[in-house]
Formats: sequence, structure tokens, C-alpha cells
Amino acid sequence: MQDPVRRSRSPIHPALRTIDPATRWLYTPKTITALLTGLCTVVYLSRAFNPPPHPTNELEAARNGNRNAKLGLAAAALSYLCYSTAQGPSSPLVRPHPAVWKFIHGLIVLYLVSLIFLLFQDAHDARQLLKQLFPSLGVDPGERAYGAECRLYIPGHGVNWETIKATLFDEFVVAHTLGWWAKALILRNSVLLWSLSILFELMELTFQHMLPNFNECWWDSWILDVAVCNNIGIITGLWTVRYFGSTIYNWRGISEQPTYADKAKRSLMQFLPYSWDKFEWKIFSSPARFIECLVPVLIFLLFELHAFFLKFVLWIPPLNPLNTIRLLILLGMGLPATREYYNFIECENLSLNKIGAFAWLGLALAIVETLIAIKFGHGMFPKPWPATTIAVWSVVFVMFTVTFTAWCVKFYIIDRNPAKQAQRQDPLKAE
Repeated sequence: MQDPVRRSRSPIHPALRTIDPATRWLYTPKTITALLTGLCTVVYLSRAFNPPPHPTNELEAARNGNRNAKLGLAAAALSYLCYSTAQGPSSPLVRPHPAVWKFIHGLIVLYLVSLIFLLFQDAHDARQLLKQLFPSLGVDPGERAYGAECRLYIPGHGVNWETIKATLFDEFVVAHTLGWWAKALILRNSVLLWSLSILFELMELTFQHMLPNFNECWWDSWILDVAVCNNIGIITGLWTVRYFGSTIYNWRGISEQPTYADKAKRSLMQFLPYSWDKFEWKIFSSPARFIECLVPVLIFLLFELHAFFLKFVLWIPPLNPLNTIRLLILLGMGLPATREYYNFIECENLSLNKIGAFAWLGLALAIVETLIAIKFGHGMFPKPWPATTIAVWSVVFVMFTVTFTAWCVKFYIIDRNPAKQAQRQDPLKAE
């Protein structure tokens, strides 16, 4: 299998070096056609050559202005997506088509730009702006506390089936499991995945004085979430990676398939990755590599926390489509961004090395979402930090700092001492 770093630096992806004649038209640049089609659409929808009269009624004029503003913003977003699809940067992923990932790149940029615009508003105006997208927003939906009743058995009443059923049949249990399956497809390393899983549960304990959503029963957090949902998602995700990684693919073109059934099967296979490269993270190979592997875990952790903090400070109910749209955008970004970051830390030629567009956008999104949560959350968390939380994390920080410093001294100073190296090479001679 070809080295992923060298392959990503190749001017042409291996999957695109030989194009089947039956589908060659899909890979032929159509930038001029896209431009002309887009311009014709803009001319028609904007009524550039047939402008409508301005309403004389003041109320109707206000509605017309609001409608035109929304239509103009939508047209601007679609115009940028059209440009991004036609002229956007290439991605290390090319299936089902490179244009798909260019389109996703455009969506991520639009999401980042929207967040930056939102960041320059105050909390009230930001919530009212979101109301333009969904009229049901703009009011405080309240937060559900999962840990109000944690007893599994109530004396005199028996098993607390009401709490157990409400937890087990929560609408987010399946989504939770699928989310960890997707994370396993992205990170492809059990150590990183389990570190992320345990760290998030610790974050729930850390911030439960801020968010009622984080007040969960102990058995909900550590048994249902970690031992069941996370475990199932991680195991099935890593199994999926191993299964497709060991499969021998037949990438012959559609025109070369002998039967219609084979042609249909090959068409469906287009939606599978061209190859499933194994990520050799080598987490404990050196202190520097450990920090490099810690970065994606922390970025993932930030995005996990933002899902709860953003909907809390912006008054977005859990079932609102904005939450789903955000998760889908992050999922589309996670696959190429992780590949680009892995290629970045694997590349040894620093003069030619730079982080990819998706990984750059991922870091920018994590920072901007953090700023929004801090700014709009000002005054919403009056409870002070618990002394126990501060003490525990202080001890953890000191222990990590001491251990990591000792590792650095041993790895970069003691183990690289000439006398130490000579003893390793010839212990008899050293004596």
C-alpha cells in the first residue's frame, strides 16, 4: 500500500489516474458551464431585467425587504458553494467524487463565516437572528436534568422502572452510539477513542454545576454511556475499519463490468473510500508525538462540549435541526481533516509541510465556537466552581506535568547521552 504522506503530495490521486470511459464526463472540468448556469439562475431569481415595484404599504414593504434579505443571503451562500464545488481546494478523499468534498469544504467555510458574524453580536441579537431561520427559537427552552432521580430501587415501591425506561429509551441513545461509530471511523485508534470517551465523562462531572444536562446518574454516565453505547460504537467502528481495510477491491470501471448486476454493484462501490489506510499514531513513541496525538483528542473534546454549551447559551432545543446540521458538517469535516493532520505529523520534510485546508478549518471552528460559548455564556453560570473539582484537576495537572517532564528529561537528555548510547551498543565494552 502506498504511503499516505507521499500519496497526498502526489499531483494526481491514484483513483483519478485512470478514468473509465463510461464516467469520464463526470470528471471533465465544467467550470465555464457552472459559471454560466449560475449567472442565468441569479439573473432569473433576482429579476435583474424586470425589477418589481416597491410596495406602497409600509407593512408590506417591511415584509418585502425581509424576504429579499433572506433570498439575497441564500443566493450568496449558494453562489459561494457553486464556486467552491468548481474551484475549491482538493481533498485527500476522492470518493464518491472530488466535487463532493469541495462542496463540503464550502459548507464548512460558510459555517465558520456565520459563526464569526454571530460572534460580533450580543447574546440577545444572536438568538433573535437564529429565530429568522427557525421561528420557534429565541425563547429559553430550559434544560433537562437527567440526574434528578438516580435510585434504581425505591423502598416501598420496588424497581424504579420510570427512571430506567426514561433513560434507556431516550431519543439520543441510538445517536450516541452512531456518533462513536463515526468517531472510530475517523480516528481509527482504540487508545485515542477510549481516552476521548473517558475524558468526556470527566468533563460532564467538571461542568455539571453549569449545565443541567450534565447532571446524570452514575450508572447513566459510566454504564449506559461508556460501557454500553461508547463501547458498542467503538468496537463496531474499529471492526468496520478492519473489515474494509482487509477487503480486496476491484476498481475496474463500470464499462468493464460484464453484467448489469456487476455494473450496479460497481456504482454502489463508488460511495466507499478508495482505500482504508491504517493510522499508525505511535502515541508513546516520544513526548513530542504524544502531544501531537493529544491535539485531535482535545479538538474532538471541544466539539463535544460545544454541542451542549452552544445550544444552552443560544437557546437551541436538542431536537432543533440546527444541532443535526452542525453535527453533519463536523462529520464531513472530520474525515478529511484527520487524514490531513495525520499526514502533517507524519511528513518529515518540514520545508514542504503544511497543514491541510480541512484541518485548518477544524482548528478555526473549535476556537470560534469556544469564543461564542464564552461571550454569550457571560452571566449565565452564576454558581462558583466546586472546591473538589478545582482540587482534583490541580492534582491531575501537577501529576501530568511532573510525569511528562520526567519523560522528556529521560527521552531527550538521558537516553541521548553518548555514554548511554555506547553502553546500549556494546555493554561489555562499556564495562
